[in-house]
Amino acid sequence: MQRQNLQLYVEDQQVELHDNESVKLNQSIQNVRDIKKVFTDFTQTFNVPASKTNNKIFKHFYNFNIEGFDARTKKESVLNLNYKPFKKGKIKFEGVQMNNNKPVNYRLTFFGDTITLKDLVGEDKLDALENLQNLQIEYTANNISSYMETPLNLLRMGESFTDAVLVPLITHTERLYYKSGEDSAGTGNLHVGSSVKGVKYEQLKPALRVYYIIRAIEEQYDIKFSTDFFSTTNPTFYNLYMWMHRRKGNIVEDADNATKELTIDNFKNFDFQGHHEFKPQSNLGFKNRIFGGSVQRRFHNLEVTTGVSSKYKLVIRKNGTTFFTSAEITGSADSATFGLIGIDSGLDLYTFHFETTSSQSATFDLKVTVLERVKSGAFGKMKNKYFTMEGDITTSTNVEFNLAREIPEIKVIDFLTGLFQMFNLTAQKLDRDNGILQTGNYIKVQTLDQFYASSTSSYDITEHLDKTTSEVNAIMPYNQIKLTYEGLDTTFAAKHYEMENVEWGTLNYEQETHQDLGQGSYQIKLPFEHMKFERLYNATGGTATTIQWGWSANLDLESHVGKPLLFYPHKVTSGDAISVQLATDSKVSKTTYYIPSNQIDPTDTTLASPTINFNAELGEYTNQVFPNTLFKTFYETYIKSTFNKNRRLSKFKAYLPISIISKLKLQDLLVVFTNSYKINTISTNFETGLSNLELINVVADVIIPEDDSQGADTIDKARVRIDSMTVTIDNTVLIT
Repeated sequence: MQRQNLQLYVEDQQVELHDNESVKLNQSIQNVRDIKKVFTDFTQTFNVPASKTNNKIFKHFYNFNIEGFDARTKKESVLNLNYKPFKKGKIKFEGVQMNNNKPVNYRLTFFGDTITLKDLVGEDKLDALENLQNLQIEYTANNISSYMETPLNLLRMGESFTDAVLVPLITHTERLYYKSGEDSAGTGNLHVGSSVKGVKYEQLKPALRVYYIIRAIEEQYDIKFSTDFFSTTNPTFYNLYMWMHRRKGNIVEDADNATKELTIDNFKNFDFQGHHEFKPQSNLGFKNRIFGGSVQRRFHNLEVTTGVSSKYKLVIRKNGTTFFTSAEITGSADSATFGLIGIDSGLDLYTFHFETTSSQSATFDLKVTVLERVKSGAFGKMKNKYFTMEGDITTSTNVEFNLAREIPEIKVIDFLTGLFQMFNLTAQKLDRDNGILQTGNYIKVQTLDQFYASSTSSYDITEHLDKTTSEVNAIMPYNQIKLTYEGLDTTFAAKHYEMENVEWGTLNYEQETHQDLGQGSYQIKLPFEHMKFERLYNATGGTATTIQWGWSANLDLESHVGKPLLFYPHKVTSGDAISVQLATDSKVSKTTYYIPSNQIDPTDTTLASPTINFNAELGEYTNQVFPNTLFKTFYETYIKSTFNKNRRLSKFKAYLPISIISKLKLQDLLVVFTNSYKINTISTNFETGLSNLELINVVADVIIPEDDSQGADTIDKARVRIDSMTVTIDNTVLIT
């Protein structure tokens, strides 16, 4: 038995430990696939003595009259084994054990060098992203027509984003068709002809490259994803777009009376007067920052000056959600001043906007003044602190399309979770990647297959086993598992279910024996819309066109919002001409345009193009099966290895030497009596040196029997035996 000597440092100060305290470090592979948790190294809560040294470190936390230790945030910490660095991470302060009103123990929990993205992004939605809030385009007939064939490039965050914004052929309400033998004005007939008809530009909405959203998340929350998957050279990810469809109907119903929203993104002349609790944020607004001291009262003066008689409202948003809206004000040369109380301390972003229905061009100047009465410590004196900043905005006579206001409603964490489930991704926080030192919150994102392939290390632990006890258990299966999308209610997707009795793009499994093993069913359900698109055929003669379109209507043929839509746009060049209505008396003909697709290249005659269907479906454009599905590309290897009847969950106890513990990674293999195992969990007691291991044996690939009773005859229709996801080592299914 080898007892490990453990040392704990909190913010570079060594914490005194009990001699007989049991400190256990738990490591599990499961949460590496849960983006909400990201990492898994943690200890069970343990006690440290309330000694003179520790009282100094934790600043007599039990005495609330002393201004000191802030338990609301985790503290940087390091675990050493035998005085050698072992794990970097953070300590969470849990509380104090008191006896006779005197401190006895401080309770702590150590977390490995981890980011909990849920803590970072909180309840923020995508519309809270600053690099969306300051992104506006003029929604005009000419602009929308232009973006249908020539996407908009963006220069943001120090990076050039090629084809960042484009307009796909997806309508929010009206149906499109193609009939060369008809030339009636005002219809949705895309054939050009001589009359004014075709797709109305107001029926179309822009789409934003998903890569831009990922970069905006990185920028806002000070994290950096590796480029193993989130890369401009990975078309499966990089070619993915999100449709900017937040509400039913047109962006504007009446352009002359439309409400225009303008975001001030040029704040300047910051004067903080020693008030460091506030921080300008990309000239977009300010964030409050938590520091010592107690804010007793906070006042905000917002002084608006405009030189025209436009009517307007002033709007303040907190993390993208409306926090304050003024009454309607008539400008002229007067100033309007608002006194506000209630902007909280915290890491919240406050931005400032004007709303107006005026078609006049107008300039608004805004001066923000914040005054606080702050008390330092329980017995401190009251102090005044304030800061000011100034900004301005000039309205356009055109309707402004603000991407933050039009992006679908979804939380940042749910969006990331959806992407991780979609592509079966893993995440690890690393200090070094491929030998290169990384700084800050660097997260290595890989597919599950990449994750396991990244390690070639194995350790034979046979000689270190406690051979008195071990277990070999069966892995109990679910009866059924389902991989699908939440949003399957648009017309063509819903019709697919009505006609085929299977959900569009969805894959179902059943275990082979059909026995009720008590585990029920489980499903991966992506929080996205999944449209079925339609290739148009000429209703006069029946020949196929180069046109494919999407229809965001429900079975009642009414406009439908649904979930955020992800899709691949495909550029058609020298295609069948389509007619775009710019006005009731004006149209334009286009032979270059973007069609929506569930394949990167829907025209691929080799059928090798990746698809975002889980099941191998007939491509809407080719009417042939595209086999490179999400399941085939990102799940099949896992299914083959995990759903094998020879798979076992083995439990061992071992006294692992520090030479193994200090180097072991969760993707490494362990060898026991010549058998190789993947790691499920490791729990190490540093007092005794004993590790409890849950290991899953490596098995050879197996052939999954096909079930061709319905749909395409592909591996995606396989009926397989399902092992219990509660104990497997690599399980996106159990993201909770």
